[in-house]
Amino acid sequence: MTNDFQQHLNQITKKAKIKYLDISNQDLVGEADLNEFTVLTSLNSYNNRFENLDFLNSLPNKETLKKLNFFGNQLKEVDLA
Repeated sequence: MTNDFQQHLNQITKKAKIKYLDISNQDLVGEADLNEFTVLTSLNSYNNRFENLDFLNSLPNKETLKKLNFFGNQLKEVDLA
């Protein structure tokens, strides 16, 4: 069973205070809007089913990200530009 990424995020409260987000091993797929995660510095997302990282573009302060972990996903292409 796969889980919709946006629905999963909708259940999280106080997004503006979260610095470390661990969404690993949730079998997540799809896109999501991360614009409420204004202080996020670390995103741990191993063992999901993401095919791209386009949703990272919705982060308002991308320059504050220090750590990303997408090991074990189904990424086809990664553009870090």
